[in-house]
Amino acid sequence: MKKVIILTGMPGSGKSTAALEFSNLNVPVIGMGDAIRKEMRRLGIEINNRSLRLFSKRMTKIHGRKYVINLVKKELLEVFKTNNIAVLDGARRISEVEEVKKEGYRPAILAIIADKGVRFNRIVKRKNESDFSSYSEFEWREKQELGYGISEVIASADYYIDNNGSEKTFLQNIKKFLSKLKALE
Repeated sequence: MKKVIILTGMPGSGKSTAALEFSNLNVPVIGMGDAIRKEMRRLGIEINNRSLRLFSKRMTKIHGRKYVINLVKKELLEVFKTNNIAVLDGARRISEVEEVKKEGYRPAILAIIADKGVRFNRIVKRKNESDFSSYSEFEWREKQELGYGISEVIASADYYIDNNGSEKTFLQNIKKFLSKLKALE
């Protein structure tokens, strides 16, 4: 059975760093946020912290809670033509996890955990197009994420990795997790 590592966590927790490490370890990564940004670019919509969240919210309202997972299903099928494992980066709704199960894949939810202050500082330093510049915008984004249902996905995680320490330790923990998961086959 094909395994899908469903990567989740609050903004700034380290999901992108984890996704990059999985990619370095030859595990294909499909970014759910990347799929939304691609769709926004296709429609000519400017991408920033607010527009990304509002677009996702509006499209989910129009197309249902499976909107984002439906954007990446074809890519997942392509990946599984040559791989038995993949990472789905950025799950925010339990309906996305349920859809992975419905498609016949075995999900393993991995939640990346980091303290709020640590996450805020990381986001300010990285300066992505969909990030923010103030603590009030950070708070707004936190509320949006919680409104999607991300807390339910995090609470449902099969595995947790703490990312409050060094990047070196975090990357070592990603490798250990992957070895452990592959050994379960």
